[in-house]
Amino acid sequence: MLPSSIFSSAAEIGHGTAAETICGALRAAISQEVLLSGQALPQAELAQGFGVSIIPVREALKRLEAEGFVSCLPNRGAMVLGLNEDDIDEYSHIRALLEEQAAAEGARNMTRVELARVEDAYEAFVSGVKESDGAVQSGTLNRAFHNAIYEAAHRPRLFEMIDDLHVRLDRYIRAHLVLEGRKEITDHEHKAILDACRARDPDLCARLTREHILEAAATSIEVMRRRKKMG
Repeated sequence: MLPSSIFSSAAEIGHGTAAETICGALRAAISQEVLLSGQALPQAELAQGFGVSIIPVREALKRLEAEGFVSCLPNRGAMVLGLNEDDIDEYSHIRALLEEQAAAEGARNMTRVELARVEDAYEAFVSGVKESDGAVQSGTLNRAFHNAIYEAAHRPRLFEMIDDLHVRLDRYIRAHLVLEGRKEITDHEHKAILDACRARDPDLCARLTREHILEAAATSIEVMRRRKKMG
């Protein structure tokens, strides 16, 4: 049986079609690990819980499959899809390639107004995570900081590709942020990236961004290994 919270959370997703609402609710539940890897997603139960027909449920599951959240198998139905260590490592190296380019171009082209947005995002991460140590909050604020830099690159297609990888990896990216002592390390790394933006040093900003991403990926994989041992 599916957790009732995924149905009650649908009202918070916002306006849109039934399929969009269901997709948003399930995506959030998977990202927040309310629904775990291997969890079956029966269409009939989802339709009843969301109060809709099978059609929007089927459409939502197809979207989630395209995003890498769900696997739809013939005669077996849909289930939550997880990533293994090799998947996370490969995706993270792709992220590093894309994001170091966006960071370099962002630092090179950044206006004063855009720099101010990066500074605001940095301060929000530092203060916001102190107020709430939840992985969801910290992950959102972390993403906002980096996105503020990438938006200054004015490369919409590059940004779209980065955003797609974030969607796929979000639940794993966030895993390292709540570890004891990781907050201080992340603050230090973000500050160094911010200072590179202030100095208009694209090469330094790119290098620091790459190192930051790969270090976070290694830590997330380590968290996964610990969980396996404990489980």
